[in-house]
Amino acid sequence: MGLIRRVLRHYLKQKHLRLHQAEIDTAIEQLFYEINPRLRFFSNYQKTLSRPVWNALRHIHHVIDGIAGPVDAATRQWNLSPVLRAMFTNSSDMGKLFNRDASLRKHIATAQPEKSDDFHVMIASTMQVRKVLGIAMRGNIMQREVPQTQISFADHRIVASADSESGLREKLKAFALEFVAHKVLANIGAARSECEGLEQELALLRARMRMKLRQDSGKACLCDQVEYSEGEMAAICSQIREKETLLNQTAIHQPTLQYFMDQLLLVLNSVERLLQIHEVSLHLDNMNILLETPDADSVKPVELTEVLREGHPARIMLIARVPRDEVLAHDDMATRIDEALKRL
Repeated sequence: MGLIRRVLRHYLKQKHLRLHQAEIDTAIEQLFYEINPRLRFFSNYQKTLSRPVWNALRHIHHVIDGIAGPVDAATRQWNLSPVLRAMFTNSSDMGKLFNRDASLRKHIATAQPEKSDDFHVMIASTMQVRKVLGIAMRGNIMQREVPQTQISFADHRIVASADSESGLREKLKAFALEFVAHKVLANIGAARSECEGLEQELALLRARMRMKLRQDSGKACLCDQVEYSEGEMAAICSQIREKETLLNQTAIHQPTLQYFMDQLLLVLNSVERLLQIHEVSLHLDNMNILLETPDADSVKPVELTEVLREGHPARIMLIARVPRDEVLAHDDMATRIDEALKRL
């Protein structure tokens, strides 16, 4: 019975892979393009990579599909949306983010206007938490200098834009796969740097050893006498052996296709650690003060998403829907101002 269950489980897994083989093949091609196109010459690479790539894609889908939004980010909606009021000081600051992004204006200018009156963007920002002293009601008594927690958001950036929410999420999934490829290249670069550092340290230790041996044999008449105790010499010998062992483990002067494949598999199998997502639910007042005991009936929580990429600070992510007319209107105004300045 156990054998039948294992065979059936294996069959279902293989069937599941075959259903998504086109997506898997596209992802493999993107990874090869970013890392090393010669990986296509690796024998049986599809068999080797299909399952790790699909597992990584499933996690990427989970992360990107879990990002909050879309919220209506029209200027008139700022005062009506708790999320927008929390993230932006005022509607003007929100408008400036959209209006000043050159890539966003270019996307709108080249898009087909008959498709939609809106476009979708991914907003990334950094959440800042500060301890402040403020005023609060404790029962019927107003108290001053009450310790409070204030939430603010800074360094707003537009990560990507698209004509639709589905198109935007697909673009973000491609970006996440690109992050995987860049992580592989970063690991290879770090290993090369480590290898070069070890070679320099090993060369210095060997030079010190040769200098001592020459002095002991009377061949160092042109060099200053350098005295080493037996303990120091033993320590140098031990360090040389240690560095040689590490160098043999990290030496990648001419990495083979197998080495690239091993590094790719290593990153694919650790995607869940490299790319993480957390839901953030905040009960805030109008001053972005975190409420300790919120009234569930009167204060709606601000639902956001925190995305963590290894090697990068955590960022708050939000998908917003913006009317294209608002950005184009600002673009026309900016053009008129530039033309007026040129005439001065």
